[in-house]
Amino acid sequence: MLKRRSSRTESRHPFVPAAQHLISPSDNNNICAAQWADHQWNGEWADSPTESAFSSPTPAPTHPGMTLPRRAWVRLNFLRAGVGRLRSCLCKWCMASSAACECGAEEQIVDHVVLKCPISRPPHGLHDLTILEDETIEWLLNICPEI
Repeated sequence: MLKRRSSRTESRHPFVPAAQHLISPSDNNNICAAQWADHQWNGEWADSPTESAFSSPTPAPTHPGMTLPRRAWVRLNFLRAGVGRLRSCLCKWCMASSAACECGAEEQIVDHVVLKCPISRPPHGLHDLTILEDETIEWLLNICPEI
């Protein structure tokens, strides 16, 4: 019996070796994602056989918020993308009886939560989601609606 070949092409960068490296016991288990990425970058730079004009490695820039706890990072990215488990979506998915916000607004959408809601708006509005001051991080962790 002939073995049928898959029509998918194989990846040049399979995820299994990277995943095994991530779950292997090491001193890297207690560092945040940004520190781990810097550590990986520097290790790969040092092991690279290619000569470069640069005197030192320059890792890719990190986005504001990469060092946040996962819950806050996920909420932040949902808000930045304009999606999430807000009442308008829950109502559409038949998981809530109403799309109205707790503040009395007709519909709880990301724009309302970030810009207008007197109950759950970030301390300094939309600008805070790019700057991430301490008050905004506290808001993401404790006050922001479950999205």
